Amino acid sequence: MAYATKAQYDARYPGRTVGDAMLDECLEDASTAIDVALEGAGIDVSDVSEDMEDRMMRVCRSVANRMVPAGTDVPVGVTQASITAVGFTQSYSYGTTYGTPKLLKSELALLGISGSAYRSVLARTAGDGDGDV
Repeated sequence: MAYATKAQYDARYPGRTVGDAMLDECLEDASTAIDVALEGAGIDVSDVSEDMEDRMMRVCRSVANRMVPAGTDVPVGVTQASITAVGFTQSYSYGTTYGTPKLLKSELALLGISGSAYRSVLARTAGDGDGDV
């Protein structure tokens, strides 16, 4: 189940260009990414406070918004576009792979996960090669 509803998403990002089914998928993928980050940091997602639920909803909306495709006149995945009318020049810059639910440092911080603590937890769970995990 997604941490944000379509109504919560629409309240924050009005005028979306995708249908309900696509938005549902983006919200669910964003929620899974949040689960992975929290579980990797040792935070139990099954019993969280109301404040944490609100934070998870806000991060879910933000992550999903980056996953939602742009309008139909701009190619999917474009982060910057340049169009020149006289010279008929058109160029696009692409960022990360479209649709990848990646949490930003600010979003991790909102969830109570600092960058260094998160990396530390991941290193411990991956093991350091001496047999301890």
